[in-house]
Amino acid sequence: MPGLFSIFNTAKSGLFSQQTAVNVTSHNIANANTDGYSRQRANMVTTTPYSIPSMDNAAGAGQLGTGVVVDSIDRIRDAFLDYQVRVEMGVNGQYTARDKYLTQVENALNEPSDSAISSLIGKFFNSWQDLSKNTQNTSAVAQQAYQLTNNINNTYSKLTSIKENTNTEIKSLVVNVNGILSQISKLNQQIKDIKSSGQNPNDLLDSRDELLDKLSSEFGITVTQKDLDGIDVTTSDNAPIGTDGKPLNVVQSADPDSPDVATFSYVNSITPKEVDKDGKGTYTVVYYKKGDTLTDANKVTLTVNMTAEQAKELDESRVIWADSTGMAYKDTNKNNTIDGSGKKLDGTETVDFEQLMIFKPSKGELKGYMSVQQDVDNYQDTLNKFAKALALSVNAIISQSSSWVADGSGSPEGGINNFFVNSTPEKEGAYTEKDENNINAANITVNVAILNDSSKIKTATKYDSKGNSLNDATDGNRAAAIAQLADSLMDIQSVNTDADTNTVDGNGKDGRDDRSTLVKNIFSPDGKLNNVYSVGSSVGGSTIDNYFDDFVNKVGMQEQEAETQVGNEARQLSYYTQSRESTSGVSIDEEVTNLIQFQHCYQANAKMISTVDDLLDVVINGLKK
Repeated sequence: MPGLFSIFNTAKSGLFSQQTAVNVTSHNIANANTDGYSRQRANMVTTTPYSIPSMDNAAGAGQLGTGVVVDSIDRIRDAFLDYQVRVEMGVNGQYTARDKYLTQVENALNEPSDSAISSLIGKFFNSWQDLSKNTQNTSAVAQQAYQLTNNINNTYSKLTSIKENTNTEIKSLVVNVNGILSQISKLNQQIKDIKSSGQNPNDLLDSRDELLDKLSSEFGITVTQKDLDGIDVTTSDNAPIGTDGKPLNVVQSADPDSPDVATFSYVNSITPKEVDKDGKGTYTVVYYKKGDTLTDANKVTLTVNMTAEQAKELDESRVIWADSTGMAYKDTNKNNTIDGSGKKLDGTETVDFEQLMIFKPSKGELKGYMSVQQDVDNYQDTLNKFAKALALSVNAIISQSSSWVADGSGSPEGGINNFFVNSTPEKEGAYTEKDENNINAANITVNVAILNDSSKIKTATKYDSKGNSLNDATDGNRAAAIAQLADSLMDIQSVNTDADTNTVDGNGKDGRDDRSTLVKNIFSPDGKLNNVYSVGSSVGGSTIDNYFDDFVNKVGMQEQEAETQVGNEARQLSYYTQSRESTSGVSIDEEVTNLIQFQHCYQANAKMISTVDDLLDVVINGLKK
């Protein structure tokens, strides 16, 4: 029956509940600056009331309350805002990664400047123009050409270093991502255990959400809520299909140790093993489980059948799907489904490229670095075309031949017929005609014989079989033809940058068709300039200078796009982050207001207990008298 002791218990429940609310408020204030913390709230509900009886069993006055209790301590979180933030973090991570390295590409090109390639191209052709007027000034041509080729070599080397750095970034991200996945999986289990006991693991949920935010910046994720606050996590798209017919999870609530729970491994190297001239054949592929390259125990060596293009695709991605131990999945049926028998890529058999499960994220830092790898490959290919077109066109005029036969006479002219050569010739020894083989931006250089003696540069119209000029000392017609290359439209974009075949027949004709393809239909007697074969113009072609300028402009536009997107996505992310903070963040002013409210309630309940104590004293001590 309700009485003074009932009032005492009601006040006591209020006292304890307000004390709990004060504790929650204190916890909020203490974590006001903690990253990822969500403010918490003590939810109070009334306890079971008493029904007041009457003497005649009629309905009494009604139910009488018995106090309050803290039903739960909840964190304030909006799942939809989490989703929006994570989507934006993925996109922002992608363009931040691109901007980081495309800026380095711009710096490597160093355009525009007096020492940049575009400036050196102009100086190179101007030196030939000067040489055509003063045939004694050969040293200037040699030095300008050497500066140009040296700059091309250095630029190519810098691009290679940038790609190597992005590979290192990808490897580090693979290690980091696998670590995050392991932490999320452990937190997932702890949360479920605590939730099953009827409690709310708020701080653990915050820790898990913070890790999910970090993971979303690495690649796009999809989070699915499960029982007891557990979650399943998979990539946004392109995830292989597991044995259950669903996309592979990287975190799984129901069975975290299932073979279908995926991780990622890192492809460390791709080396041709037995390939044909087109790059098709077997390659040795080495990957490290979970990206851990610190021990050979994690090293797995594969033999993979693939083409040069497929090898390039793998080289640009570098990340493959793997099981929880890091062993790469095998796509036996080549339909993006893991092998139901549990077979993995353990290196015991030769596999096809289609059996590799390459991870291709749609967003995030990994996507950004992979796209940079693709861009750098394209940049290097463009630079190779540029270098090879420059070398082949100049060499064609120097040798007066669109192939290896000078002027159709059946044998080359005497003297040095290759101005530009490959700095890493196939065979050791003196530079020869064949040293034009496999020339590209990495190895283009000026013939060492010309660097040692620039007077050997051919400037005149005709030379005999010993390399002696058949014209007077002032003849600079050949130099003028090379100077005219500055305005010649050539199909530079069609230049083949694959490896040359190195096949030479008995007449000294090389099996390659690079030079003849570049100057086809324009290197003919009709195109003579002062009795010297010259390179004319091809419809739809480009000058050497314009081709390189287009390349520089392309790099600039892609970097500007990345920089602009970084700014746009940062603003969008800031908007969503502020919205989430306004919901989940701690406001000191609000917490202090709550604290005052809880303090007054606590004092009032304490006053109620004091009042009941006085009433009990009257009843008990008054009866004694």
